[in-house]
Amino acid sequence: MSDSRTSISRRQFLGGSAAAVSGLALGPLPASGDDAPRPSPALGLSDLAPPPAPDERYWWKVRSQFNLIDGLTFMNNGTLGPVPKVVADENDRVAREIGSDPTNGYRNEELHEKRKILARFVGAAPEEIAYTRSTTEGMNIFAHGIDWREGDEILMGNHEHDGGVEPYLMLEKRRGVKIRRVDIPSPPESIDQIVSLYEKAITPKTRAIMISHVTYVTGLVMPMKALSEMGRRKGILTSVDGAHPLGMMALDLHDIGCDHYAAAGQKWLLCGTGTGLSYFRQDVQDRIWPLMGAGGSVGADGVRNFHKDARRYEDCGQRDVPSALGMLAAVQLQETIGKKNIEARVRQLSSRLREGLEEIEGVRLWTSKSPELSCGLTLFSVRQIPMANVKDAIMERDRIYIRDMRTGNLNAVRASTHIYNMPEEVDRLIESVRYVASHWADYMTAPTA
Repeated sequence: MSDSRTSISRRQFLGGSAAAVSGLALGPLPASGDDAPRPSPALGLSDLAPPPAPDERYWWKVRSQFNLIDGLTFMNNGTLGPVPKVVADENDRVAREIGSDPTNGYRNEELHEKRKILARFVGAAPEEIAYTRSTTEGMNIFAHGIDWREGDEILMGNHEHDGGVEPYLMLEKRRGVKIRRVDIPSPPESIDQIVSLYEKAITPKTRAIMISHVTYVTGLVMPMKALSEMGRRKGILTSVDGAHPLGMMALDLHDIGCDHYAAAGQKWLLCGTGTGLSYFRQDVQDRIWPLMGAGGSVGADGVRNFHKDARRYEDCGQRDVPSALGMLAAVQLQETIGKKNIEARVRQLSSRLREGLEEIEGVRLWTSKSPELSCGLTLFSVRQIPMANVKDAIMERDRIYIRDMRTGNLNAVRASTHIYNMPEEVDRLIESVRYVASHWADYMTAPTA
């Protein structure tokens, strides 16, 4: 990449959105200065209904919802995503209303009624959905809700997130639960190989399997339907760490067939921190105790009637109501765009990235190229350069923010591609990696102060 490279700023993105709305063809992006288009207001939901075949004009419209700072290309929503305008507006609206009139500050009836929206979005029944504050909270509810016996085993892969692993480390100390690990290749050969590895690791003492639907390390999409079916055949509960698929992939939890699914709002759903949901299949709820309490109300006879549905799992004290309702706005945005359109766009951008990286000498892909085993996360290494140096070099040179990966013995960096990213940004990342790979000796050691 030559020094004449240009940065794509918020101003340029929003200007592009305005051109798309007016029906004008999008020409080359201006570099900067007086000729750069001025910011345009974010388009509302009514303007974001997609055409039958969404093209780049349409994705410029979607990009208008995001207000990233000038010059920044952000590719780490696998950790925390930017918040679109419709979500920020809803958060602000609810916070102002409660701040000026706290008489209905809990909004219990509204949240319960809108539970139907969440259920529809993930392919579940409203009675199976609980509001949570994070994936980690959902994973803890399930893990600590089972009546474990000493010697019971929990089976999990080698790239599980701490939020899912740590509850079982506590149960190991408190209840004598045994953790068994399954080593999954990076990347694996096939779905059959993955299922076989889990099946071979099951013993008569295996009580549950904990699986990340999309591993946060390599972005591997696990064959959850096949693994859930296997667990059902063997009488083993399946708990899914679904931190990434919510907002990345079109989910149908009834079709997947798992017993439990915990998901985050702050990543691919793009609705900020302190948001999430957890699914508990209806016919296993009586086997999973609540973590903190079961809610409900006291009847005329003075007896407390606990919730009989998934609401029993969401009694956590005072909830951040604006954030919870903001999550519903994020779902509305995604439903307007279309879940299948979003997944297709995510896959289009990530495939473009992997194909470009694969052509660079010295770059190794740790993420599968199979559409069945990958989606929006891409993990790669650049020669033997320390991962933090790669991340810092790309940020310093081209203002592209990705993250380094510190799990196990991997020396790699990870990029997320989502609906607010554009093909031009993906190409800039590829060229930035190409530059670092060709000047690898300059990045082998950290710069001195």
